[in-house]
Amino acid sequence: MGGVAEALARAAAARAAGDVDAARACYIEAFGLARGVGDAEAMATAALNLPSTQRFGVHPGQVPALLHEAYSVAVEPAARCRLAAALARAWVYGGDAERAAVFARRAERLAGEVGDPAVLADALDAALGARWGPDDYAERTRLTVRLTDAAAHQTDPGVRLSAHLWRLTTAWEALDLTAVHRQLRALDLLAAEPAAPRVAFFAASRRAMYALTTGELARADQLIEQTRRLGAELPEPDREAVLHSLVADRALQAGDWDVLRREAAAFEAFGAAEGIPSVAAEAATFWLALGETERAERLALQLAGPGLDTTARDVDFLLTVSCLVQVAAACGLDELTAAGAALLEPYAGRSVINAGAVTFHGVVDDYLHQAYRRLGSSAGGGDAEEWRRRAGSAYRRIGAVWWQRRLAGFHDPGREIPELNSRPAAASNRGPESPAVRVLYLQPGSAGVWTVGPAGATVAVPDLKGLQYLRHLVDRPGQPVAALALSDAVAGHPGAGVAQSDAGELLDGQALAAYRRRLTEIDVARVEADAWADGERLERLDSERQALLDALASATGLGGRPRRAGSTQERARIAVRKAIRAALDRIEQVDPELARLLRDTVHTGASCRYEPDATRPATWITGQPRRAADG
Repeated sequence: MGGVAEALARAAAARAAGDVDAARACYIEAFGLARGVGDAEAMATAALNLPSTQRFGVHPGQVPALLHEAYSVAVEPAARCRLAAALARAWVYGGDAERAAVFARRAERLAGEVGDPAVLADALDAALGARWGPDDYAERTRLTVRLTDAAAHQTDPGVRLSAHLWRLTTAWEALDLTAVHRQLRALDLLAAEPAAPRVAFFAASRRAMYALTTGELARADQLIEQTRRLGAELPEPDREAVLHSLVADRALQAGDWDVLRREAAAFEAFGAAEGIPSVAAEAATFWLALGETERAERLALQLAGPGLDTTARDVDFLLTVSCLVQVAAACGLDELTAAGAALLEPYAGRSVINAGAVTFHGVVDDYLHQAYRRLGSSAGGGDAEEWRRRAGSAYRRIGAVWWQRRLAGFHDPGREIPELNSRPAAASNRGPESPAVRVLYLQPGSAGVWTVGPAGATVAVPDLKGLQYLRHLVDRPGQPVAALALSDAVAGHPGAGVAQSDAGELLDGQALAAYRRRLTEIDVARVEADAWADGERLERLDSERQALLDALASATGLGGRPRRAGSTQERARIAVRKAIRAALDRIEQVDPELARLLRDTVHTGASCRYEPDATRPATWITGQPRRAADG
């Protein structure tokens, strides 16, 4: 027996030193020694410690087999209950919720026979893990209440920690901010108790999540550093995963592209190595934010595999599908977008969080908005604008500032969007104050990636010719710039004045007159068809009218003057207009509010200009960012 005790002591020392792998090896050694002497109690002791060395989502290896062996030879009901609960947790952490559910039910049944609140709390914790999928929310809420009752009078801080974390998770899922605050406070109080360093780690990390959700980056930085410091002193197998999640979220919100690039690579590598879809799906959204759309698209298609309907409805189902919908909608993968939207719709109104509520990933309605904005209302998922409104309402209610900005849709119809960082001004007799001046980025960077959007909520956009045109115009507010001159300037040879070629007018005067006469006739005919309620005739007339208007628009310029076919000016006008439109479409995918402002203030044609809107004043940051070495 000395060998078993020695191996367990070495395992405890390794855990205390934060060496989880060494601790696992020592527990397995102790289990083998106990098995050799037929000591079922020592086998159970060693086996019960093994799940604490697992990392979430990683294959459990031999841990479930050893637990099951100990369960099979255990006689005492409390030990069998705890081993069944540990088996359930091992399979949950290993990504097999269905197998976990079998042992979770056994643990619940055995706990009822034992009648010990501490044993019951352990079984309920396992049952919650096994019912972590999106369809189990009602049952999960019921079990959380039972766990809270069972843990209420326990002195073991680990038992109460479990209850608070589960209640916090269900509160975040339902966006119950009152319950979120209450559980965060409960974690703070529990962390202040003696000998509760592990609780302090969880309290700091969940506070950091809340700070990131509400856009308090300075506070988040303090809490992330606190989480890092506390985690370094703990044998917590998931500490690095927690830190990576928080750091990546912070980098995304702050526009720290170097850090986000490192995290994207780390997420992709870990997701691939361990076969964890949610981690790889998050990586795809990071690559998208960095402007590496091809890499994001490739990852999304790999993860979609034989079809999204095969995605396991487990703890990270909503996170995986939401991330894939975001990437698919942005990359024009309509089939994948539609499949993902259909899977998400039953969960509208719910938040998207990763395992254990380490980071907040928005609300389902936001992703449905992105999907149906891409697909259109004809796709059968309702109005994209209504999904946007619902998501905006949820973000405003919980104070998710960065998410509000990204959605840019929390305002009431017809009202101006207020500056999200502003605070209500104190009442005074000075009359209405001038609108706050917003700092907006339209800034080229390295590796063909632009920084676009309001300060504090910028996003990465891949280089497009239209972005260069927009930057040139916003740098010259109110100044008309000929399309040809704009094209030449962006191409790097301003004022070159390429010689004109001219193939004549697109439509001669006689044809233009005929088109306009026919439009007048159509207008008269429409009045008659409307009076007779002749819907079919109205539709035909409207179709013809639109075709004529399109032809006239392409053949005439400012003031209705005929355009000339084949001229260098005409080719430049068309190219600039198309490039700016493409750039605005791309900006709209990540910042609809900014796209709307630019569409309202940038005018294209033979002459282009940016006309600032006095009701939405902005200071534009368009220069190349300075490197640290530049001083």
